[in-house]
Order: sequence, then C-alpha cells, then structure tokens
Amino acid sequence: MSGLSQRIVDFIAQLQPLYTYQHADGYECALSLIDGSLIMPLDESHAEQEEGWVAVFWQGDSRRRSEVPGVHLASQAVLRYVELRGIGHEPVELGIERVRLAERFRHSTGMSLYLEPALV
Repeated sequence: MSGLSQRIVDFIAQLQPLYTYQHADGYECALSLIDGSLIMPLDESHAEQEEGWVAVFWQGDSRRRSEVPGVHLASQAVLRYVELRGIGHEPVELGIERVRLAERFRHSTGMSLYLEPALV
C-alpha cells in the first residue's frame, strides 16, 4: 500500500525510540515501544479523496481497535517525540525541532500537523 494512510504510518514509525516498524497482516505498521499499540494503514483507495485514517490496535489487542485520523495521531507522536528528545535542551530548540518535523510530515503527506500555531 502506498496511499496517504501508509505514508502517515511510515512517518510515525520513524519516530524512534518511541515507535518502530512492524509487519502485521501484510501491512507495514508502526509499533509503539511505550505501550505496544499497533498503528495500521487503512485502504482508502475506494474513497473519492484519501483522508489518511489509520487503525489503532490498543496495546496490540485486535479486539480493541479504533479508527482515527492519522494526522491527529502523528501530531501527538511528534509532540511526545520532541519532548523525549528535548530533555536538557532549550525551549527554542524544541520549537525548531517541531517545525522541522512538521515540514517533513507536510513534505511526506501533503498534510499539516496540529501543533501550536506559533511554532509552525
């Protein structure tokens, strides 16, 4: 799969050490190394316009599945990633890192993350 949903999942999976890649059910997914939740792309090829929805299997449990807008999940993942990587850094450096990641996300997906407006 190479649609918007997959590009969002790929972006999240690159936010290591919070996430990593995981192959599941024939899909390249993102696995949370914090709680074991699995983020799987959804096939939106039938839709008139892709919206980037993803499936989340909370703590990897197939019975606890939610479908959410991938941009919301990616926004939260970026904030947590910057918080983790920013330990010991100045707030301005954290803002620069958020902007850098937001630009990378926009370049990869064509969508904008939901971050503080003053920072992006």
